[in-house]
Amino acid sequence: MGAFTTLWNLGGAGIPLADPDRVEPHNRALRDAARSIDSWAYAEAVLRTQRLSRRVVEGFLAGFDLLVTPTMVCLPPPIGAWRAGTEEDPSAALRNSYPMGVFTSLFNVTGQPAISLPVHHDPATGLPVGVQIVAAPWREELLLQVAQVIERALPRADRRPSVG
Repeated sequence: MGAFTTLWNLGGAGIPLADPDRVEPHNRALRDAARSIDSWAYAEAVLRTQRLSRRVVEGFLAGFDLLVTPTMVCLPPPIGAWRAGTEEDPSAALRNSYPMGVFTSLFNVTGQPAISLPVHHDPATGLPVGVQIVAAPWREELLLQVAQVIERALPRADRRPSVG
């Protein structure tokens, strides 16, 4: 997580801002954190994520074709829930987002093909519950074939959460 956060913070490095005073506090905190990262720490973070990526990809190549996980560890939160506590601590945005990205962020690092499909609705709230399917590198065709089968078996055109 530390290596990912280091790289995430640096994602906006070098991007000019028209008006730096209008940047949201959490984005400002990310930019400030990025400024404090030296080149050695950056290189170490890159190496750690590369090693992790290799281990994950080797598992796919050696043992299985697809991985199925939940999309998130929680139901979809209310709009803007990730902002809770950011007035006091701008880095709270990342911590608040963790339950929504814990299963998907790894494959942002590895670059593997992945898809999230809403396959169910929570009976109490009507909110969608997703499943993520991940394929080995260069196996997008397998991923899309399986996703199509699932979408045909679980059509969602008539499933809509209540709006209120």
